[in-house]
Amino acid sequence: MKETTSNLYPPTFRVNLPNNNNIKELVELKPSPLTDRELLEIFPEAKEIIPEKLKEWQEREKEIKEVIKHDLRLIRSRVKDSFSRWFWREVVKVYVGDELLEVERQIQRLKRLIFISKGNVPESTNFSQEKLRQAKSTSIVEVASSFLKLRRSGRNYVALCPFHQEKHPSFYIYPETNSFYCFGCLKGGDIIKFVEYAYHYSFKEAVEYLTRR
Repeated sequence: MKETTSNLYPPTFRVNLPNNNNIKELVELKPSPLTDRELLEIFPEAKEIIPEKLKEWQEREKEIKEVIKHDLRLIRSRVKDSFSRWFWREVVKVYVGDELLEVERQIQRLKRLIFISKGNVPESTNFSQEKLRQAKSTSIVEVASSFLKLRRSGRNYVALCPFHQEKHPSFYIYPETNSFYCFGCLKGGDIIKFVEYAYHYSFKEAVEYLTRR
């Protein structure tokens, strides 16, 4: 499995930005006391950077997914016994999963910034920040365990994906980031996105559901 494991360690992605902490907070996924709209108003030059950075993150996403597909194909073709196949699939999913989720969070943040920069109002602004915070802080493990058979896998949980048919679990829940990702159908996101997929809810309906629990 030497060829497989070498592919599990892609180089860490780096974004080259102007040496300005506030612009970095805006374009990267960093906490800031200002809203995205306020930061865009203060630093309008960031509007030109965002589309370029979005393309870079999307390319990184493609690279990671290709690594996953390549390694899983290699495992199927070269590893004969079922336990070893299971073990190497778990290595691929656990190790690459965190990086892929981070990349996808960056992509969603940049798409949202582009949306705002064009003068649009995000759907999430229909809710108070407290209501959104409450929805996003709801435990995804608690919600998912009500209809999924979760199995502990290190710091995370694994189950058969509820969004497509499969025989081997490829659906991972990451309690530390309150998020999920399926290595089979490639769906992922936060607790709100999970409820949207699971119950066929709109964003608004998902937030309302989580805040009523």
